[in-house]
Amino acid sequence: MPLREIFATLYLWADAHAVAILMAALAWGLGGALLARIGKAGQSDRDGRAIASVVIGGAVLVFVMAVMAFAVAQVGFNKGVLDANVLLLAAPLLCLLASVVGIHWVFPLSELATVRTLRDVAVFIIACAAGLWLLSKFRGWGVVFLGGLGGIVVIGVMAAALLRVLYRRAVGRSG
Repeated sequence: MPLREIFATLYLWADAHAVAILMAALAWGLGGALLARIGKAGQSDRDGRAIASVVIGGAVLVFVMAVMAFAVAQVGFNKGVLDANVLLLAAPLLCLLASVVGIHWVFPLSELATVRTLRDVAVFIIACAAGLWLLSKFRGWGVVFLGGLGGIVVIGVMAAALLRVLYRRAVGRSG
């Protein structure tokens, strides 16, 4: 069975079970927040923090998978977001929203290691994307725009140092 048929079959299955998928997405966020609240009520809130990290991480994973599915639909099937089932479009967004709001009700988000790691990874990805965009603007002798070869070397060294610091923060290494 070709990969195209597998993706089409998976979408048809998801379309047929869209309401159940939406309810499961909401249950992930709200149920996870409830479990984190119960875990926080114990002698230490370590269990609650672990549950909260799993809930936030799972919601972000669902959202990233949905974005990848949109990319596959656009590239592989020449379908846009407007061609999809609205319940399937809302499920990852509501899952992420319910998870963040529910967990925020239990813990401040800045105290969770998962949220700090996701923030660091997002900043690193945005910095890399900005660097790639900047490099894509130089065609031929476009380096002269920045003031010559010396200027581009200085900017390149500063950008490399910034990306190194952001990378180390994103993957958890110090210094």
